[in-house]
Amino acid sequence: MQDRGRLLELALKGLQAERAKIDDEIAELRKQLGGGRSEMNSAQPRKRRRMSAAARKKISEAMKRRHAERRKLAGKKQA
Repeated sequence: MQDRGRLLELALKGLQAERAKIDDEIAELRKQLGGGRSEMNSAQPRKRRRMSAAARKKISEAMKRRHAERRKLAGKKQA
C-alpha cells in the first residue's frame, strides 16, 4: 500500500513539472505575440464598473415587466 502511495506521489511530481514547463512555454509564446496578458497583469484586479441609481432602477423595472409577463403566460397555460 505504501508503494502505491509513493508511486502516486512521484507521478504527481512529474506531472507538476511538465505543467510548469508547459506554462513557461505558453508565457513565452504570449510574450512573443505581444497580445496575451502576462501573469503579472492577470493577478491585478480589474476596476469595477459602477452603475448609476437611474440605470439600476431602469433594469429593475424591465425585469419586473419581464417576470410579470412570464407569470401571466404561466397562468394561461395552467388554465
